[in-house]
Formats: sequence, C-alpha cells, structure tokens
Amino acid sequence: MRKSLKQPVPEKRSPTVESRVALKRHPLHPILVVYPIVCLSLLLPSDLVYQWTSDGFWARLSWWLNLIGLASGLFAAVFGMLDMFLIRVARRHVSVWNHFVAGVMLLALAALGVWLRAADPAAIWPWAVVQSSLCLLMVIVVGWLGGTLTFGHGIGVYDHASKDYGVDDAPGE
Repeated sequence: MRKSLKQPVPEKRSPTVESRVALKRHPLHPILVVYPIVCLSLLLPSDLVYQWTSDGFWARLSWWLNLIGLASGLFAAVFGMLDMFLIRVARRHVSVWNHFVAGVMLLALAALGVWLRAADPAAIWPWAVVQSSLCLLMVIVVGWLGGTLTFGHGIGVYDHASKDYGVDDAPGE
C-alpha cells in the first residue's frame, strides 16, 4: 500500500516510457485512435446538418460514422489496454486509469448511438443529437487525458536523443 499520493517514479528515472505494443518503435495505440476520434467528432456536425437539411444522406453518414467510430475505438482500445497492463509504471499513474475509464465511457456512448440509429438512422431527434454531443465532449476529455500521458508523463514515447542518435545528431537539429 502506498503511503503518499505522489506519482511513482522508477528507480532509474527515464524521461520516457517505451510502448510495449509497437511496430518498429511506433506505438500502435496512438496511431489507431485517430480513426475513432475523427468519426466520433464528426457525429454532431453530421446530425446537425441532417436536422437542418432533412437530407437522408446525413443521417446515413451519422450511422456509419458512429459504427466505424465504435469498431475502430474497440480495436484501438485493445492496444491501449495491452500497453496499460504491460507497462508497470504506467498502471501506477492516476492519469492512465482516468484515460481508461473515460475511454470506456466514450465507447459506451458510441454503442448507445449505434443502438439508437439501428432501427432508423433518420429518427435521431432528440436522443441521437444528445448522444453525439456527449460523444464530442468525451472525445475531448479522453484526448486531453491521453495527451497528458504522452506529453506530461512520457508514456509511449521514446528518448531519441539518448537511444538512436548522438547528442549532435538529435532530430530537428
């Protein structure tokens, strides 16, 4: 049991924590999350354009955005959970658990949207619009928490200057 609320720091402190699920040192979870981010972020604009124009194309687009957002989100979540459970120091960060719980909530909202739109993608008022609004809000929250892990805690990034390059050969110089 921990005796303080301070974030744990490994004995040999490194500025970064390498991803355990990567392809040629490129972490897969950050690569894959762009698809659900795009799809679930475009749900609300698509629903609003449908409300404004009554063109069934936008309702069908919302259905597909929601379905692809859910499927790709579940796929990306698998790699995120693998990283979470395979990186010991990551599991100790509160930010990792916040990101995990918020991500589960986002996927539950996406599943709700698929269920709401399944019978008739055009019958969206008002619940699917509320769902797509909450999805957009949760995408922002989950993305913020994921960015905190990457940029604040160095989870899933690499210290290129000390591993691959000499001090004078660091990228960007």
